[in-house]
Amino acid sequence: MLRFAPRYGIISPALVRPSRQPRRQAHNDNQRSTRIMAISNDVIGDVRVQAALRLFATHGLAAAECARMAAANANARGDSNDARWWHEISKMLG
Repeated sequence: MLRFAPRYGIISPALVRPSRQPRRQAHNDNQRSTRIMAISNDVIGDVRVQAALRLFATHGLAAAECARMAAANANARGDSNDARWWHEISKMLG
């Protein structure tokens, strides 16, 4: 009879054998000040990302097409700021 699992009571050597290399601590080489500056400078980008994610949550895979249609509607109305906003959202979505 073939056995594919060890008998009861046998412990795998891989579970018992300790590692030969010492444990290393995680290394964080990011400086706090540069990270804070990057976050504060990219607030507008965060708003755009949130808007893109919200649109994707609402429309799913058709979100990019909805953003393109919203940009076209804004162009037709003559609202260049709104058209630019929706164009950037559609670029984010693909």
